[in-house]
Amino acid sequence: MNISLDPLIAERVPGIKAAAVLYEQIEVGPAPQMLKGRLRLFQESLYFDYADGGIDEQPFVKEWARIMEQLSPAFSGQKTPMELMLGDISRERFVESVNSAHDTILFFSLKYSLPIMAYDAPDIDEPISITIGEKEDVLAFSGPDGVFGSLTGHINTRPVTSDTKKMLQLIFFPPSFHAEAAEELLSSLTNMFEQIHGGTHTVSWLS
Repeated sequence: MNISLDPLIAERVPGIKAAAVLYEQIEVGPAPQMLKGRLRLFQESLYFDYADGGIDEQPFVKEWARIMEQLSPAFSGQKTPMELMLGDISRERFVESVNSAHDTILFFSLKYSLPIMAYDAPDIDEPISITIGEKEDVLAFSGPDGVFGSLTGHINTRPVTSDTKKMLQLIFFPPSFHAEAAEELLSSLTNMFEQIHGGTHTVSWLS
């Protein structure tokens, strides 16, 4: 994969890590009941953790808010996507199942408090650039045809559907995440994804 990370990103947030995973020959469909159940139970567990508040005091929430502001100072004062999602869960507004790919990614994103984005890949031309984006996007993901996604998820012109056979996944790890732990998590995610969807994958660490 020809994907580049703007050097300004690491300059503003030393120690941030990013990985791209390209899955091929996958089958996306309704999420298996096992996955639906795990996702629902995990959200219910988070509800009990945060029903009385305290989301904004969590170390991972503070860290990602700081990272977003370092990347884009204009983001200051806004809530990160993870904080917004946890806020909904604390009010029993749980995220419903969409499809097997969405649910797998959401489960890992919630469990490890990481931004994980996925895109239908066949129509995304290379080279792909990850650069500083606008205020509400923080980082923008673009190809020769323009921006197709963003770190905050406000942009996704290539959503994964039941027709997706080739998928690009972008994952960001905060500086507090050690390289070995990031590699182990990525291995766990890709293995679970392939168990459900079949296919093969290629991992690229971006720098």
